[in-house]
Amino acid sequence: MRAMIVLTVLLGMTLAIAPARAQDSGGNATSGRALAKAWCAECHRVEPNAPGASVADFTEVANLPSTTALSLKVFLQSSHKDMPNLILKPTEADDIIAYILSLKRK
Repeated sequence: MRAMIVLTVLLGMTLAIAPARAQDSGGNATSGRALAKAWCAECHRVEPNAPGASVADFTEVANLPSTTALSLKVFLQSSHKDMPNLILKPTEADDIIAYILSLKRK
């Protein structure tokens, strides 16, 4: 009986932290902002209220219900028809993901 209680508590704790872990890229948002400005700003609005941008606004992307660290990682590792095929180091991708997630409304 005691083992069942411990297992239930551990399962509950795991489920409670899962959403937070899905949002944590382990990256550095400040570095991600600099990378996004250098590599993405030609086509994307990478900062709130910035002028221009002909395609997806990073703030809008951040606030989509489907946007998580995992969904962004998969997106950045996939080829896209209308987007340059950037080869990002894992730390660069994590930094850009951290920056995009930092734009999410609380």
